[in-house]
Amino acid sequence: MENSLRSWINLYSFSTGRRLFAFQQVKVLAEEVGFAALAAHLVTAIAHDRTTHVLDRQWDARKAAPTDGGAVRTIDIDLDRALTGIRDTGVAQQNGLPAGHPTAIAIGEMLIDLFPAGVQVITTAAFIDELAEADRIVEALQGQYAALVAQIGLGLLTARLAELAVTYRQALEKAPPTGLDYGTVRAQREQGQEHLLQAAVMILGKYWGSTAEVVSLRGKLLAPIVRQNDAIGAYLRSRRAVQDVNPETGEVEPNAPESGGEGGPTG
Repeated sequence: MENSLRSWINLYSFSTGRRLFAFQQVKVLAEEVGFAALAAHLVTAIAHDRTTHVLDRQWDARKAAPTDGGAVRTIDIDLDRALTGIRDTGVAQQNGLPAGHPTAIAIGEMLIDLFPAGVQVITTAAFIDELAEADRIVEALQGQYAALVAQIGLGLLTARLAELAVTYRQALEKAPPTGLDYGTVRAQREQGQEHLLQAAVMILGKYWGSTAEVVSLRGKLLAPIVRQNDAIGAYLRSRRAVQDVNPETGEVEPNAPESGGEGGPTG
């Protein structure tokens, strides 16, 4: 008997953009209702699919004329400097305060969270891995550490890192896919779909009852996933290729790679 989540949860295979858009909406809702485990799961899922999104674009552009990878290397250097600047500024502020000062302790905890193995491990990582780390750090600095960032003057560097992460992703999407094969892309997409199914199971497992309150919460958290699933179904019923969406706005991207739509409801 097949016991994969796919065999139990009846969802279409989402394109990466649709999955990312749904993940980000569900994460906001999970935080609103205090479902910390789901929010944490979605942090991982979002980071994974941001990488998938880059690989999708690289795979789609594999037949295009090779482009100069110089733009990626230039942005990579700037990104390294921003990451190092954040680490160095935090260390300087921490060292300038008395030992045991609450702010010094908070800075130390933040730096360990952002750079658990040091900054060099990130700045020397493969381009796509460094991008994933930059995304994670930006989210933390703009989220849970926002007040501390303002207190110790890291606002400009945080904004710079956020800006560079966007341009870095754009450059990587246009760069020639060095050694990229479809097996890698497919595995990345399949793991993203597994994250989606896991999120659905977490919601159903927590809100399994039939009271009005539970039904309402279950529907609220599943709604972003259901909307994308219904949209994919509409494409398939009309015998059209499923178009991906911008993962930030949800708007259809006509030139995005066509993917998603496998599995799910039939008939």
